[in-house]
Amino acid sequence: MRMIKKIQRLKKILRAEIKRVFLLGMCIFVLIGCLFFCTEKKSSFENTEVFVDLPAGAIPVFLAADENYAPFASLLMKSVLNNTASFVCFVVMDGGIKAKTKKLIEKDLEKYPNKKLYFVGMEKYDLENFPSIRHYTTNTFSRYFIHDIAPELKKVIYLDSDIIVRKDIKELYEQDMGGYPIAALPEIKYFFPNGVRRLKMSYPKFQGQEYFNAGVLLIDVQKFNQMGFYKKAIDLTQKLNGKTRCPDQDVFNILFENNFKQLSADFNFMPIRMDFYRKANPDSKIDPVVLHYATSLKPWNTNYSYFQKDFEDVLRDSVFYEVVKKKYRKKRSKF
Repeated sequence: MRMIKKIQRLKKILRAEIKRVFLLGMCIFVLIGCLFFCTEKKSSFENTEVFVDLPAGAIPVFLAADENYAPFASLLMKSVLNNTASFVCFVVMDGGIKAKTKKLIEKDLEKYPNKKLYFVGMEKYDLENFPSIRHYTTNTFSRYFIHDIAPELKKVIYLDSDIIVRKDIKELYEQDMGGYPIAALPEIKYFFPNGVRRLKMSYPKFQGQEYFNAGVLLIDVQKFNQMGFYKKAIDLTQKLNGKTRCPDQDVFNILFENNFKQLSADFNFMPIRMDFYRKANPDSKIDPVVLHYATSLKPWNTNYSYFQKDFEDVLRDSVFYEVVKKKYRKKRSKF
């Protein structure tokens, strides 16, 4: 009888212990759930911390890159720093660059004291839901969100990663925007004459007199904030649904129809269109600040007839030299 009572008492204690462990486990589960679901999905940095304690006159330069374009983003930044005395703050809108590649980029730029470098995770913007057309990746849409990433700034430069800078980037940054929200190169005048006609074919409502290239942009951040740019850009991108030839560039042209400051070809010179440029502008001196290796033909997969050396000189001094040589130069075409 005494043994039976002891067993019953042990069972009671065991049931109580099991219940206590179960409740403790449930509490831990709920706590983890709260931490996961209640934490907002953020970029890899806090906006309020990015441009703190920068020297007066610092130039903010935004660029977008994924793992494939990371070496060329690094070359772009090296070329800026090779030619610029001002302090430069680079913001790389990160479309999936590996940690080891980021370390290589940091190593590539470590000798330059006049810079800060930030990698911005773009996960919260769901770029994977944007259309991927021709040689464009969805990371190209990152430029929609510049004003959301750094809403406190007044003006920023955006550069595509297939660019090499030959002179002081301050020349571009100090261009007078004349009250316009954006400054860019009008393609028709210098390099590609069919931009307006092409866009009208896919978007008949377009009434712009000019068509600009979005690879080099000077952006008035406050004006972008006021118009709620990125939301309008997303809505228009969804409506177009991949029907235009240059996905994000066409969106920029539609939203800033007849409302952009025109930059000269010095700030977005495209070597691939050198022959057209010379015919259209026979008296122009060719000594550009910014080289833009536009289209799918790049100096790492093509033997450029013009300005190949500018790219090679920067590459030769880069930690990515062997990577580019082995990975990207197996097949090269000429033009």
